[in-house]
Amino acid sequence: MSPTLMHRFLASSTVAFIAAASALSMSAQSAGSGSIAGTLTDKSGAHIPNAPIVIKDTDTGAVRTVTSNAAGSFIVPFLQPGHYEVILGGGAYGKVDRKDLVVTVGDTLALDTVLPLASVSSEVVVSATDEPVLDTAKTSVSQTLDQTIVSNLPVNGRRFDNFALLTPNVVPDGNSGILSFRGISGLFNENLVDGTNNNQAFFSEARGRATGAPYVYSTDSIQEFAASASGYSAEFGAAAGGQINAITKSGTNAIRGDLFYYLRYPALNALDPYNKWNALHNGGPATLLTPTIRQQQQFGGSVGGPILKDKLFYFFTYDGYRKVNPILYTSSVSATTLTQYASNTYLVNGTAATTCPTGVTTTQCAAAVSFIESELGAFPRNVKQDIFFPKLDYQLNAKNHLSAQFLWDNFHQPNGYNSSATVNNGSVSQNGTANLRAHPDR
Repeated sequence: MSPTLMHRFLASSTVAFIAAASALSMSAQSAGSGSIAGTLTDKSGAHIPNAPIVIKDTDTGAVRTVTSNAAGSFIVPFLQPGHYEVILGGGAYGKVDRKDLVVTVGDTLALDTVLPLASVSSEVVVSATDEPVLDTAKTSVSQTLDQTIVSNLPVNGRRFDNFALLTPNVVPDGNSGILSFRGISGLFNENLVDGTNNNQAFFSEARGRATGAPYVYSTDSIQEFAASASGYSAEFGAAAGGQINAITKSGTNAIRGDLFYYLRYPALNALDPYNKWNALHNGGPATLLTPTIRQQQQFGGSVGGPILKDKLFYFFTYDGYRKVNPILYTSSVSATTLTQYASNTYLVNGTAATTCPTGVTTTQCAAAVSFIESELGAFPRNVKQDIFFPKLDYQLNAKNHLSAQFLWDNFHQPNGYNSSATVNNGSVSQNGTANLRAHPDR
């Protein structure tokens, strides 16, 4: 290949790569945003072209202006979910001011509006509470879970996507922390946060689960999310199961913050009734009468506000997680009944239980049995997790919004790979330490 052809090939490849990357970026952005669309008509039903529409984000002061097309229609995509005011019309027609509108993640707000003549009325004010707005174009089976639900409903472990269980056709997929939509394995779901992939690479499931860090995003940093079981748009591809489409909080023109502290303590924890009955009436081990979680604490807070009004905003979350839940290793060969019978044979209740191989001395055999017994009993499995989440938002102009965020998660749990409270005929040597350091910057 000649140098000229090579240069042309590299240039074409670069352009194609940039175009593909731009397309992927636009697709990702739409997943973490909402839209407002509609059609303007007069009282006779005729479409009104070239009419101005002003969209104002009342949380941040950002303003966008568009005009209706020849068919009287308009669409404003890539809006940050939040509260909006929309003023439609002007000129030969009166204005209709739609207040208290709420744009949610992944949805399109339909504002089909009839404009009055300017001679009849210069402005009509309509509140969303007076005339609720419906998404008539929505075809997916989904549910949007907003801050009211995420903040006020109890959830064990503060894993935000557990609230997706409130959506029809969504159930737990086993006990590892993943979800099944419509009976499909949780490995086929797609999890998005702010339009970017939140799946872990190993099992293609949501980051955070029972064996390891239970969550990587604090519920305090999640503004809302949509759980879609079926019928979702093609832009939410790469999944045969369900879709979790979440967005994080951002700062606004008002300074807001909160603090939280949650405590689980043994005296407040009820025992599983089946395990309790087995221990009291069916010869089960006494460990079944001990709460599996000795103590669990979750604490932290968040704060957000303006750095430059209507322009630059900050948001920060800290989430701390501590849990004391030792793991107990037991054996059907009790140490109190284990006695040496011959050089390399041990008896349990008169029956040969352990025989060391030929060539192993009595001293070595006894040392091996002693070591195995030392691996039994209660071992620490204390969880320590710290999450920091800073975020900056900058409204560059009416058409460009810049956002930068960094998630820092440090999780440590010795003997944490096995989540069971008790392991019979096992030992600490078969378990491992669960560590996670996540830094998925965006």
